[in-house]
Amino acid sequence: MEIQINNELIEVQNGTTIHNVVFTILQLNPAGMGIAVNDTIVPKSQWETSPLQTNDKILVIKACSGG
Repeated sequence: MEIQINNELIEVQNGTTIHNVVFTILQLNPAGMGIAVNDTIVPKSQWETSPLQTNDKILVIKACSGG
């Protein structure tokens, strides 16, 4: 199935979760990270149990320090 991650089309398997996207596909450290699916923030506690659907739009937001 096809999803969008930060406006980039990605092909993933059916049943892929947000957890799979963060750790396997993007290989990111989740510290300071937020995820929205179709403009709705998903709490980290739900990442492993939130399967994605075809055409979902995922926004990955990473906090950074500096100034």
